[in-house]
Amino acid sequence: MIFMNKILIDTMHIEAIFSKDNRYLKLIDAIDDGKIMGMSSVVTLTELIKNMGKRDEKRMETAIRELKSSEIILVDVTQEIAEEAGRLRLKYGVPTIDSIIAATSIIENIKHVLTKDERHFGKVTKLKLIDIEEAEKLAR
Repeated sequence: MIFMNKILIDTMHIEAIFSKDNRYLKLIDAIDDGKIMGMSSVVTLTELIKNMGKRDEKRMETAIRELKSSEIILVDVTQEIAEEAGRLRLKYGVPTIDSIIAATSIIENIKHVLTKDERHFGKVTKLKLIDIEEAEKLAR
């Protein structure tokens, strides 16, 4: 299967997707149908456990299970990603987890990052930040 576009999905959007936020239905359908390749860093699991677990552990466990069995590709942290993350942390002061997510996008040649976190990701000039509407347009 050939994917037209790849997007890296930041944790806040992964959390919304697996919290059954209806605004993400078109994006999920596009990923499931192979119209777009949805990817995320494996460190998203760390953030989901922390963010969702403090509110509702049962819901968090369900979201983790659903993410791991979904069509969203979780990219492992390689040495190359870790090194790039260190460079981003050094150059821009991006927090460690976000620097790993940003480095994943750079090393995996994922041009678009679905995020609302412009404070951290906006500093990284190699990334194109997009919102849900832009992500849906990429799937057409």
